[in-house]
Amino acid sequence: MPLTLKNNLQIGGEGVILRHADAWNELCDRSGVAPFHRPEWILSYLRCFERDPQIALLTVTSAEKLVGVLPLLSKRSWYAGVPVTVLSGPANAHSVRFDLITAPDVSPEAVGALMWAQLKQTQGWDILALPVFPERGACDRMIALAATEKYHTLKFLFQECPVLHLQANSQGKLDPLAGTSRHFRHELRRFARLLEEETGYPPRLVCHNEPDAHSMERFYQLEAAGWKGEEGSAIACNPQTRRFYDTIAEEGSRRGYFCLHTLETNGTLAAAAFSVKTDRCFSPMKIAYNEALRRGGPGQLLFNGILQECAERQIPEFFFGGTKDRYKTSWTEETLPHFNGFIFRPTARGGLAYHSRTKILSPLGRLRRRIKTWNEARGTKQQRKPEPDQKRTA
Repeated sequence: MPLTLKNNLQIGGEGVILRHADAWNELCDRSGVAPFHRPEWILSYLRCFERDPQIALLTVTSAEKLVGVLPLLSKRSWYAGVPVTVLSGPANAHSVRFDLITAPDVSPEAVGALMWAQLKQTQGWDILALPVFPERGACDRMIALAATEKYHTLKFLFQECPVLHLQANSQGKLDPLAGTSRHFRHELRRFARLLEEETGYPPRLVCHNEPDAHSMERFYQLEAAGWKGEEGSAIACNPQTRRFYDTIAEEGSRRGYFCLHTLETNGTLAAAAFSVKTDRCFSPMKIAYNEALRRGGPGQLLFNGILQECAERQIPEFFFGGTKDRYKTSWTEETLPHFNGFIFRPTARGGLAYHSRTKILSPLGRLRRRIKTWNEARGTKQQRKPEPDQKRTA
């Protein structure tokens, strides 16, 4: 399909996104992408985590139809001790994933190349910062393209996210347990027995497709009651973060991709998951479990129940997200790495920021890690050094 650029870069406030929201959502529907890339998701991030954002929206059209979109923020910031102007993807860890979105009938490489050509011609920025993008995604390819053109680039691993592709069993039906070990399947049955013994009732999975205030509050309280609340990372610990999840729940419910699963037993909330879903993928964004019931493995029983629902609904992918934790790798060893990447424009500040990061800060960081490792090894060695034998006396 021939590609033509039209109004390919617009700068302004929220109106820039709102003007394209319908076409943008239609593009997401055609592409089958996760909800993380939708305009209401980007707007929720901006309203909760940014103050007076200046938005730079890159679009590619073909025959008057939107076939590519990349939202960016223009902001003054510091990088490696250098004051710079950054074009940054509007995303953080709560966004789960960020990437350039393209239509299924066009080449992602071609769309990315057109956008990169426009960015090179655009004045007023020093660094292009692309956060939380998946390996081999469109943003990953844009950084690789810039590197071939001798631009300075950096890419850092953000998270290795476990992902489960449901396999078919001998009957040809999707089975989330098909790739698991016999020991793990035995553990799931044991967890169910233990949880029933502790509470007096078998666990029951409940799916809420509407974010009613009572269910949401129970979820937030359960998450804050554990270690996340102690370290201050629970949703309820930060008003902006809670507002983000409340907004996502409302918008997702309206568009049909939000769900909140709760594992109930004898009136007690044993575990819960705040998730988004499509016909292709299920993504639990936040998981919480009752730590007083940990012997009964409520989190794993919650996953098992949700995965059984995915199999029944023919949803083939379960994106655990987050870090490569043991309770996730019990289900799958496959991961999808996500990165934070940077392209440095050959301006005075862009070049200085790159060299400050690579020639000064990175070597200092490596030196600090070596010293720390050496001190830890030295301390361990001294602790293990045996006491000298006492001289025998006659």
